[in-house]
Amino acid sequence: MIKAIKIRLYPNKTQEEYIAKLLGCYRFVYNQCLDRKIKTYTETKTILGLKELGNFFHQDLTKNPDYIWLQNHNTKVLKQSVINLLDSYKNFFVNGNGFPKFKSKHDTKQSCRFPIDAISNKNIFLDNRITLTKDLKQIKFKCSDKYVIYLSNNKENIKSATLTKVKSGKYFLSILIDLPIDKELPKSDKILGIDLGIKDFIVTSEGKVFENIKIKRNNQKKLKRLNKSLSRKVKGSKNKEKCRVKLAKFHEKINNIKENYLHHVSNQLLNENQVIVMEDLNVKGMLKNHNLARSIQELSLYKFKTILVYKSIWYGRDLVQIDKWFPSSKLCNCCGYKNSDLKLIDRTWLCPECSTNHDRDLNAAINIRNEGLKILHKSKTKVDDLHII
Repeated sequence: MIKAIKIRLYPNKTQEEYIAKLLGCYRFVYNQCLDRKIKTYTETKTILGLKELGNFFHQDLTKNPDYIWLQNHNTKVLKQSVINLLDSYKNFFVNGNGFPKFKSKHDTKQSCRFPIDAISNKNIFLDNRITLTKDLKQIKFKCSDKYVIYLSNNKENIKSATLTKVKSGKYFLSILIDLPIDKELPKSDKILGIDLGIKDFIVTSEGKVFENIKIKRNNQKKLKRLNKSLSRKVKGSKNKEKCRVKLAKFHEKINNIKENYLHHVSNQLLNENQVIVMEDLNVKGMLKNHNLARSIQELSLYKFKTILVYKSIWYGRDLVQIDKWFPSSKLCNCCGYKNSDLKLIDRTWLCPECSTNHDRDLNAAINIRNEGLKILHKSKTKVDDLHII
């Protein structure tokens, strides 16, 4: 199991200057390799891989007298930008992500990765100071005492570390540690279906409701005021930069509150249930509905699904995803009648077959759970000892 520990860095002025130069060089190598890869394919239809781009980096960039400043930084760190570029190409062709773009110093987030063979493992964590390379020593950091102990005890299992400078000017370090799974929770006898929505964030098959906190909508006035203040400042002035940082910090605060809520909900669901059944969300398709796109984006449904997936592996829980086209809201959970005329505005409906009055979201959650049980039976999973509520 690979786990990421995120810590906040507090570099001094000298360290900030070095990090800025390192990020600039990292960005430069990425852009040069991307340009080389595009031109080579355009001219000769040849696809450059890691070997060819690695040779280009070592021969044409680091040894070029015009780029002598690249030699002031760890080549193992700079070469990671080549691997990042190839990962971007893979995401484009395999996962359908956007084509790799040239990086800019004005990007929202700037980062560079330190591979394990570039990190100094000796005394990497000492007195709340972290040492990454010989040029980046004794950087002050802050995280919980639990994580400090965890990092100190498992420093030999570190795979890599990614240094990131965010838009608000803060520095973070995400450390990847490879350890066996040791967090499994005691086995439970409960299976739960969950329906994700807009009016309520989650309605469970037990009838429990997790509210939609509407964090951005509730702070819309302040966001509007900060954006208006930023637009009125003179371009390139110090006042404009102060407003930009202030706005970035407020966005960061909102996102942190939302992310904390997602973790709180996921932890509660996984702690109480052995099996969780949910729909395989088609978030990209849902966003095409312009009337609901802002609300769907605000909920971060895909991120919540990602959190549930990796935490279910950590805790030894089972996450079942049913087909995204399953008509969970339109089926009567009592007799199976399908209400084809049900509209999104209808929050309750009466079944004409069995006269059961359904709450739309609760009915959907129950149907999702029942469909999950069918999938478990088909996969020959033992569900005889599960307590169905």
